[in-house]
Amino acid sequence: MEPPDGVEVLRPAKRARSETVLDEEVALAQQHEDCEVQLLSLPDGVLHHILLFLSASALTSLNSVCRYFKKLTHRVAMEKLVTEVGYKQAARWRGYNWLQRLAIEETTTRFDLLRGEAQRFMFTEVASSKAVREIRLEEPGPRLLLSDVSTAQEPILRWKLQLRGNNAAEFGVVPLDMQDHAKALHKCMPNPADERATGFSSAITVGSLLPARLPVMKNTVVEILATPREISFIVYNPEDGAEMIWQNNSTVSRPYTGPRELRLQLPNNFKCPVKLAVTAWQRAAFDVLHMLSPQELQQLKQQPQQQQQQSQQHQRPKGVPRPRGVT
Repeated sequence: MEPPDGVEVLRPAKRARSETVLDEEVALAQQHEDCEVQLLSLPDGVLHHILLFLSASALTSLNSVCRYFKKLTHRVAMEKLVTEVGYKQAARWRGYNWLQRLAIEETTTRFDLLRGEAQRFMFTEVASSKAVREIRLEEPGPRLLLSDVSTAQEPILRWKLQLRGNNAAEFGVVPLDMQDHAKALHKCMPNPADERATGFSSAITVGSLLPARLPVMKNTVVEILATPREISFIVYNPEDGAEMIWQNNSTVSRPYTGPRELRLQLPNNFKCPVKLAVTAWQRAAFDVLHMLSPQELQQLKQQPQQQQQQSQQHQRPKGVPRPRGVT
Protein backbone atom coordinates (compact mmCIF):
# COMPACT_ATOMS: atom_id res chain seq x y z
CA MET A 1 0.00 0.00 0.00
CA GLU A 2 1.49 3.32 -1.07
CA PRO A 3 1.38 6.41 1.24
CA PRO A 4 -0.93 9.38 0.34
CA ASP A 5 0.50 12.10 -1.85
CA GLY A 6 2.58 14.67 -0.01
CA VAL A 7 3.26 12.44 2.97
CA GLU A 8 6.92 11.62 3.50
CA VAL A 9 7.70 8.29 5.03
CA LEU A 10 10.79 8.06 7.21
CA ARG A 11 12.52 4.67 7.26
CA PRO A 12 13.53 3.39 10.68
CA ALA A 13 17.20 3.82 11.45
CA LYS A 14 19.31 0.68 10.93
CA ARG A 15 20.89 -0.92 13.94
CA ALA A 16 24.55 -0.17 14.27
CA ARG A 17 25.34 -3.81 13.50
CA SER A 18 28.76 -3.10 12.11
CA GLU A 19 29.74 -1.19 15.22
CA THR A 20 28.50 -4.03 17.44
CA VAL A 21 30.40 -6.64 15.48
CA LEU A 22 33.48 -4.43 15.49
CA ASP A 23 33.27 -4.05 19.27
CA GLU A 24 32.98 -7.83 19.68
CA GLU A 25 35.97 -8.45 17.43
CA VAL A 26 38.03 -5.88 19.32
CA ALA A 27 37.10 -7.47 22.63
CA LEU A 28 37.92 -10.95 21.35
CA ALA A 29 41.26 -9.78 19.96
CA GLN A 30 42.04 -8.11 23.27
CA GLN A 31 41.16 -11.34 25.09
CA HIS A 32 43.48 -13.33 22.84
CA GLU A 33 46.20 -10.77 23.34
CA ASP A 34 45.79 -10.96 27.11
CA CYS A 35 46.08 -14.78 26.94
CA GLU A 36 49.26 -14.50 24.89
CA VAL A 37 50.75 -12.04 27.33
CA GLN A 38 49.84 -14.32 30.23
CA LEU A 39 51.41 -17.34 28.48
CA LEU A 40 54.67 -15.53 27.76
CA SER A 41 54.76 -14.08 31.25
CA LEU A 42 54.76 -17.53 32.86
CA PRO A 43 58.02 -18.65 34.45
CA ASP A 44 60.17 -20.84 32.22
CA GLY A 45 59.76 -23.86 34.46
CA VAL A 46 55.96 -23.64 34.42
CA LEU A 47 55.82 -23.13 30.66
CA HIS A 48 58.24 -26.03 30.14
CA HIS A 49 56.02 -28.32 32.25
CA ILE A 50 52.92 -27.31 30.26
CA LEU A 51 54.57 -28.06 26.92
CA LEU A 52 55.44 -31.59 28.05
CA PHE A 53 51.75 -32.46 27.67
CA LEU A 54 51.61 -31.37 24.00
CA SER A 55 51.89 -33.71 21.04
CA ALA A 56 54.56 -33.44 18.36
CA SER A 57 52.16 -31.72 15.95
CA ALA A 58 51.21 -29.12 18.58
CA LEU A 59 54.86 -28.49 19.43
CA THR A 60 55.66 -28.12 15.74
CA SER A 61 52.96 -25.45 15.38
CA LEU A 62 54.28 -23.64 18.44
CA ASN A 63 57.80 -23.90 17.04
CA SER A 64 56.95 -21.43 14.26
CA VAL A 65 55.69 -18.68 16.60
CA CYS A 66 58.99 -17.13 17.63
CA ARG A 67 62.64 -17.88 18.31
CA TYR A 68 62.00 -18.39 22.03
CA PHE A 69 59.42 -21.11 21.40
CA LYS A 70 61.64 -22.69 18.74
CA LYS A 71 64.38 -23.38 21.26
CA LEU A 72 61.94 -24.42 23.95
CA THR A 73 59.94 -26.86 21.81
CA HIS A 74 63.08 -28.68 20.63
CA ARG A 75 64.25 -29.00 24.24
CA VAL A 76 60.85 -30.33 25.33
CA ALA A 77 60.73 -32.80 22.42
CA MET A 78 64.16 -34.16 23.37
CA GLU A 79 63.18 -34.51 27.03
CA LYS A 80 59.95 -36.34 26.17
CA LEU A 81 61.73 -38.77 23.87
CA VAL A 82 64.65 -39.52 26.18
CA THR A 83 62.29 -40.05 29.11
CA GLU A 84 60.15 -42.47 27.10
CA VAL A 85 62.72 -44.57 25.21
CA GLY A 86 66.20 -43.57 26.43
CA TYR A 87 68.77 -41.43 24.63
CA LYS A 88 70.11 -44.09 22.26
CA GLN A 89 66.66 -44.97 20.92
CA ALA A 90 65.58 -41.32 20.93
CA ALA A 91 68.48 -40.37 18.64
CA ARG A 92 68.33 -43.43 16.38
CA TRP A 93 66.88 -41.57 13.37
CA ARG A 94 69.91 -39.69 12.13
CA GLY A 95 69.55 -36.47 10.21
CA TYR A 96 66.28 -35.48 11.90
CA ASN A 97 65.82 -32.81 14.57
CA TRP A 98 64.18 -33.55 17.92
CA LEU A 99 60.73 -32.39 16.87
CA GLN A 100 60.85 -34.62 13.80
CA ARG A 101 62.08 -37.55 15.90
CA LEU A 102 59.20 -37.06 18.33
CA ALA A 103 56.74 -37.00 15.43
CA ILE A 104 58.25 -40.26 14.14
CA GLU A 105 57.99 -41.90 17.57
CA GLU A 106 54.34 -40.88 17.89
CA THR A 107 53.51 -42.37 14.46
CA THR A 108 51.73 -45.71 14.88
CA THR A 109 50.81 -46.77 11.36
CA ARG A 110 48.19 -49.52 11.35
CA PHE A 111 47.57 -52.41 8.95
CA ASP A 112 45.22 -52.91 6.02
CA LEU A 113 43.15 -55.55 7.79
CA LEU A 114 40.77 -56.23 4.90
CA ARG A 115 43.53 -56.95 2.41
CA GLY A 116 45.54 -58.72 5.08
CA GLU A 117 42.71 -61.09 5.96
CA ALA A 118 42.11 -61.70 2.25
CA GLN A 119 45.77 -62.79 2.09
CA ARG A 120 45.04 -65.13 5.05
CA PHE A 121 47.02 -63.20 7.66
CA MET A 122 45.69 -63.60 11.20
CA PHE A 123 45.69 -60.61 13.57
CA THR A 124 45.63 -60.79 17.37
CA GLU A 125 44.49 -57.61 19.13
CA VAL A 126 44.94 -56.27 22.63
CA ALA A 127 41.57 -56.58 24.35
CA SER A 128 41.72 -53.17 26.03
CA SER A 129 43.00 -50.98 23.18
CA LYS A 130 42.19 -53.07 20.06
CA ALA A 131 45.77 -52.51 18.91
CA VAL A 132 47.25 -55.34 16.86
CA ARG A 133 49.95 -57.10 18.90
CA GLU A 134 50.64 -60.20 16.78
CA ILE A 135 50.42 -61.19 13.11
CA ARG A 136 50.61 -64.78 11.89
CA LEU A 137 50.47 -66.59 8.55
CA GLU A 138 49.84 -70.31 8.16
CA GLU A 139 49.32 -70.40 4.38
CA PRO A 140 51.98 -70.87 1.66
CA GLY A 141 53.46 -67.63 0.35
CA PRO A 142 54.47 -65.21 -0.85
CA ARG A 143 51.69 -63.12 0.67
CA LEU A 144 51.67 -59.34 1.06
CA LEU A 145 50.85 -57.34 4.20
CA LEU A 146 50.25 -53.58 3.79
CA SER A 147 49.76 -50.45 5.87
CA ASP A 148 46.23 -49.06 6.06
CA VAL A 149 47.27 -45.61 4.73
CA SER A 150 49.70 -44.36 2.10
CA THR A 151 52.04 -41.38 1.95
CA ALA A 152 49.21 -39.47 0.22
CA GLN A 153 47.29 -39.54 3.52
CA GLU A 154 50.08 -39.34 6.11
CA PRO A 155 53.53 -37.72 5.65
CA ILE A 156 55.17 -40.26 8.00
CA LEU A 157 54.65 -44.04 8.02
CA ARG A 158 56.34 -46.31 10.57
CA TRP A 159 56.26 -49.97 11.54
CA LYS A 160 58.29 -51.77 14.20
CA LEU A 161 58.02 -55.56 13.98
CA GLN A 162 59.77 -58.41 15.77
CA LEU A 163 60.22 -61.60 13.77
CA ARG A 164 59.37 -64.83 15.62
CA GLY A 165 58.46 -67.28 12.88
CA ASN A 166 59.72 -68.17 9.41
CA ASN A 167 62.95 -66.27 8.68
CA ALA A 168 62.02 -65.79 5.02
CA ALA A 169 60.60 -62.26 4.87
CA GLU A 170 60.84 -59.01 2.93
CA PHE A 171 60.36 -55.44 4.18
CA GLY A 172 59.82 -52.29 2.12
CA VAL A 173 57.30 -50.06 0.37
CA VAL A 174 54.95 -50.73 -2.53
CA PRO A 175 53.37 -48.18 -4.94
CA LEU A 176 49.73 -47.67 -4.09
CA ASP A 177 48.51 -48.89 -7.48
CA MET A 178 50.38 -52.20 -7.00
CA GLN A 179 48.90 -53.03 -3.59
CA ASP A 180 46.71 -55.86 -4.91
CA HIS A 181 49.61 -57.81 -6.40
CA ALA A 182 50.92 -60.33 -3.87
CA LYS A 183 54.37 -60.43 -5.52
CA ALA A 184 54.69 -56.66 -5.95
CA LEU A 185 57.43 -56.42 -3.30
CA HIS A 186 58.95 -59.84 -3.90
CA LYS A 187 59.51 -59.30 -7.63
CA CYS A 188 59.74 -55.45 -7.63
CA MET A 189 56.90 -55.32 -10.12
CA PRO A 190 56.58 -51.96 -11.98
CA ASN A 191 53.42 -49.86 -12.04
CA PRO A 192 52.22 -47.96 -15.16
CA ALA A 193 54.59 -45.09 -14.27
CA ASP A 194 57.48 -47.59 -14.13
CA GLU A 195 57.97 -47.11 -10.39
CA ARG A 196 58.88 -50.26 -8.49
CA ALA A 197 58.65 -51.46 -4.92
CA THR A 198 61.88 -51.30 -2.93
CA GLY A 199 63.29 -52.55 0.34
CA PHE A 200 65.30 -55.57 1.46
CA SER A 201 64.89 -59.30 1.95
CA SER A 202 66.26 -61.65 4.57
CA ALA A 203 69.38 -63.51 3.46
CA ILE A 204 67.49 -66.81 3.35
CA THR A 205 64.67 -65.59 1.07
CA VAL A 206 64.74 -67.31 -2.32
CA GLY A 207 63.82 -65.54 -5.56
CA SER A 208 63.68 -61.99 -4.20
CA LEU A 209 64.55 -59.19 -6.64
CA LEU A 210 64.88 -56.51 -3.95
CA PRO A 211 68.14 -54.49 -4.04
CA ALA A 212 69.48 -55.62 -0.64
CA ARG A 213 69.78 -58.76 1.49
CA LEU A 214 70.32 -58.53 5.25
CA PRO A 215 70.66 -61.17 7.97
CA VAL A 216 67.35 -61.67 9.73
CA MET A 217 66.68 -64.31 12.40
CA LYS A 218 64.31 -65.21 15.20
CA ASN A 219 63.74 -62.22 17.54
CA THR A 220 65.17 -59.73 15.02
CA VAL A 221 63.43 -56.34 15.26
CA VAL A 222 62.88 -54.44 12.01
CA GLU A 223 61.82 -50.79 11.95
CA ILE A 224 60.54 -49.30 8.67
CA LEU A 225 60.21 -45.54 8.16
CA ALA A 226 58.82 -43.72 5.13
CA THR A 227 59.09 -39.91 5.03
CA PRO A 228 58.99 -37.45 2.11
CA ARG A 229 62.79 -37.54 2.17
CA GLU A 230 63.71 -41.23 2.41
CA ILE A 231 62.78 -44.85 3.05
CA SER A 232 64.78 -46.04 6.07
CA PHE A 233 65.27 -49.39 7.78
CA ILE A 234 66.92 -50.29 11.08
CA VAL A 235 67.50 -53.99 11.81
CA TYR A 236 68.31 -55.04 15.40
CA ASN A 237 69.65 -58.60 15.63
CA PRO A 238 69.65 -60.42 19.00
CA GLU A 239 72.91 -61.02 20.85
CA ASP A 240 72.37 -64.79 20.97
CA GLY A 241 70.87 -65.02 17.48
CA ALA A 242 71.22 -68.05 15.20
CA GLU A 243 71.40 -67.26 11.50
CA MET A 244 69.77 -69.61 8.99
CA ILE A 245 71.81 -70.30 5.85
CA TRP A 246 71.42 -72.54 2.81
CA GLN A 247 73.70 -75.59 2.73
CA ASN A 248 73.27 -78.53 0.33
CA ASN A 249 69.79 -77.34 -0.64
CA SER A 250 68.63 -77.25 2.99
CA THR A 251 68.70 -74.69 5.77
CA VAL A 252 71.01 -74.98 8.75
CA SER A 253 71.58 -72.60 11.65
CA ARG A 254 74.85 -71.14 12.83
CA PRO A 255 75.66 -68.57 15.54
CA TYR A 256 75.34 -65.03 14.23
CA THR A 257 78.59 -63.08 14.55
CA GLY A 258 77.74 -59.99 12.50
CA PRO A 259 76.82 -56.48 13.68
CA ARG A 260 73.86 -56.16 16.03
CA GLU A 261 72.49 -53.10 14.25
CA LEU A 262 72.16 -52.71 10.50
CA ARG A 263 70.88 -49.66 8.61
CA LEU A 264 69.60 -49.15 5.10
CA GLN A 265 68.55 -45.77 3.69
CA LEU A 266 67.00 -45.34 0.24
CA PRO A 267 65.99 -41.98 -1.29
CA ASN A 268 62.26 -41.46 -1.65
CA ASN A 269 62.08 -40.79 -5.37
CA PHE A 270 58.49 -41.97 -5.71
CA LYS A 271 56.10 -39.55 -7.39
CA CYS A 272 53.12 -41.77 -6.59
CA PRO A 273 51.95 -42.63 -3.05
CA VAL A 274 53.43 -45.74 -1.42
CA LYS A 275 52.40 -48.06 1.40
CA LEU A 276 54.55 -49.93 3.90
CA ALA A 277 54.74 -53.61 2.99
CA VAL A 278 55.98 -56.98 4.25
CA THR A 279 56.14 -60.21 2.25
CA ALA A 280 55.82 -63.36 4.34
CA TRP A 281 55.67 -67.10 3.87
CA GLN A 282 54.08 -70.00 5.73
CA ARG A 283 54.61 -70.11 9.53
CA ALA A 284 55.49 -66.41 9.64
CA ALA A 285 54.88 -64.61 12.93
CA PHE A 286 55.50 -60.99 13.93
CA ASP A 287 55.11 -59.15 17.22
CA VAL A 288 53.86 -55.60 16.59
CA LEU A 289 55.92 -53.26 18.78
CA HIS A 290 55.04 -49.78 17.52
CA MET A 291 51.35 -49.99 18.53
CA LEU A 292 51.84 -51.19 22.11
CA SER A 293 52.10 -49.12 25.28
CA PRO A 294 55.21 -49.44 27.51
CA GLN A 295 53.21 -51.66 29.89
CA GLU A 296 52.07 -53.94 27.05
CA LEU A 297 55.64 -54.14 25.72
CA GLN A 298 56.86 -55.20 29.16
CA GLN A 299 54.24 -57.95 29.30
CA LEU A 300 55.30 -59.08 25.83
CA LYS A 301 58.93 -59.38 26.96
CA GLN A 302 57.94 -61.42 30.00
CA GLN A 303 55.95 -64.00 28.02
CA PRO A 304 59.00 -65.95 26.65
CA GLN A 305 60.48 -66.17 30.16
CA GLN A 306 57.21 -67.48 31.58
CA GLN A 307 56.88 -70.00 28.76
CA GLN A 308 60.47 -71.18 29.32
CA GLN A 309 59.83 -71.66 33.03
CA GLN A 310 56.66 -73.64 32.31
CA SER A 311 58.46 -75.88 29.80
CA GLN A 312 61.26 -76.55 32.31
CA GLN A 313 58.71 -77.54 34.93
CA HIS A 314 57.04 -79.99 32.54
CA GLN A 315 60.41 -81.52 31.56
CA ARG A 316 61.60 -82.07 35.16
CA PRO A 317 62.09 -85.81 35.81
CA LYS A 318 59.97 -87.53 38.42
CA GLY A 319 61.44 -87.53 41.87
CA VAL A 320 63.42 -84.32 41.37
CA PRO A 321 62.39 -81.80 44.03
CA ARG A 322 60.93 -78.50 42.89
CA PRO A 323 63.32 -75.53 43.38
CA ARG A 324 62.45 -73.15 46.16
CA GLY A 325 60.47 -70.10 45.13
CA VAL A 326 58.85 -71.86 42.16
CA THR A 327 55.12 -72.30 42.50
